[in-house]
Amino acid sequence: MSRRVITRGNIATVIALYKGNNELREISAQTGVGLRVVQKIVKRYRELGEDMLPAPLPKSGRPEFLSSLTLEVISRQVKSNPALTAREVKERNPRLLSHISLRCVW
Repeated sequence: MSRRVITRGNIATVIALYKGNNELREISAQTGVGLRVVQKIVKRYRELGEDMLPAPLPKSGRPEFLSSLTLEVISRQVKSNPALTAREVKERNPRLLSHISLRCVW
């Protein structure tokens, strides 16, 4: 099950609906944000005070090693030439892959 990333816009919408005296279940249904997430946002909002919006929580899990741009470059090159080796991919992109080992490229 993948987790949705809660943006500042989602948080602002949840808080605006909360200020409008909507029930938490209604807020969850209207915004598409899970009920437990709405509860946590409202709790953090109350703890921080009325004048501050809570910041989005950082994503859990292991951080990505390669950026989406780097992965896109690699996939384009491999799709255009399927016989390309990992060494050749790394040699063609020295700036993008200088800190990456050959095992990670493939």
